[in-house]
Amino acid sequence: MNLSDIADQYADPFLEKYSQRLLPSQLKALNTIRGCRTPASGMTLLECNGCQFREQKRTSSCNRCQNTDTGEWLQRQRQKLLPVEYFK
Repeated sequence: MNLSDIADQYADPFLEKYSQRLLPSQLKALNTIRGCRTPASGMTLLECNGCQFREQKRTSSCNRCQNTDTGEWLQRQRQKLLPVEYFK
């Protein structure tokens, strides 16, 4: 289960009860979470006809997408490390 699943399940009753008290930024965050990894989130599909490479680029700033981006960045940084012992 993802945060977007929970947000979808409970958004309507939550908004009925608290919509008048929410800031615009909070409503925007809720909608971003609900739209995670959907066309509404602004994902872009990159595709190369020459080599059949396909990649989806995430443009939303939700926790799920950012966690994936951070993990990919960390993996790239680990690949740059020299094969020596490092002090911790």
